[in-house]
Amino acid sequence: MALDYNRIVYGIHSIAPYRISDGLPYGLLKVLGGGTMTLSSEVEELFGGSNKFAWAVEAKTISAEWTATVKSMPDFLFELFLGASVSTTAASATGTVGTIANVYGTSAVEASTGIASVAAKSGSETDLKDGVYIVKVVSATTVDVYSLTDIEFLNGNDLSYQDDDLKITASALTITASTAVEIPNTGIELTGGSGTIAMTIGDTARFEVKSAHAGISEIDLGASATTFPEHGQVCLAQKRANGDTFEIELYKVIGTGMPIPLEEQAFSIPELSMRLVYDSVNDKVATIRAKRGA
Repeated sequence: MALDYNRIVYGIHSIAPYRISDGLPYGLLKVLGGGTMTLSSEVEELFGGSNKFAWAVEAKTISAEWTATVKSMPDFLFELFLGASVSTTAASATGTVGTIANVYGTSAVEASTGIASVAAKSGSETDLKDGVYIVKVVSATTVDVYSLTDIEFLNGNDLSYQDDDLKITASALTITASTAVEIPNTGIELTGGSGTIAMTIGDTARFEVKSAHAGISEIDLGASATTFPEHGQVCLAQKRANGDTFEIELYKVIGTGMPIPLEEQAFSIPELSMRLVYDSVNDKVATIRAKRGA
């Protein structure tokens, strides 16, 4: 009698999370480091007398887990594994300047007596530099500006810090009624309010800038109403040279967090931890579909 066929599984190809409610996919994960399904049980052992070995063993509850190493981070990953709320901004060839808002005090941003708005300076959009900017009132009519990163200081006209406080303005900028003043070498203008400018020293405001981009995702974590959506997954091993395929469908998955490592000279590769839940509709936790090549 010939030996039976040897099923050999190799590599990983993709993971496709999908909504349980309608079966539609969230997206496709293909830049993967691996995935492991583990079903493990605690056991109850019966010992008695002088026998050093158990007379009987029974399985107790079974823990069903699925871990995956992912090397890309699409928006839906944050929704499923961190309970995030994701909002997106459409692509802009010139960049995006956010709305300015007060941080400390209420006088820095004020439609009449403070800064009315912030915007990109027409014709200087190539000077826009990613960052969070802080505006500090230093007199009733003047402000200093700070940047919380220098990641794009070489965009367009170069920008540099003036001191260790991260100030980027060499001298204070004067805010004039209904008039724009440029923050040098940033491509950004601050426009004064419509009345007599009268800000309070020490008050601060902030705004955010993104240079030319193909889209922005803003991912909010930790809201009081955070939930981790139950979802299904279809996971494929790599197709072998002999045509074999190996597929695992997980019917009800709960993501239990996602680390986001930022390490020196290394790509960020999160390790996802998931629990597999019994699906009463399908009466199972998972299905393996192993196709033998023709």
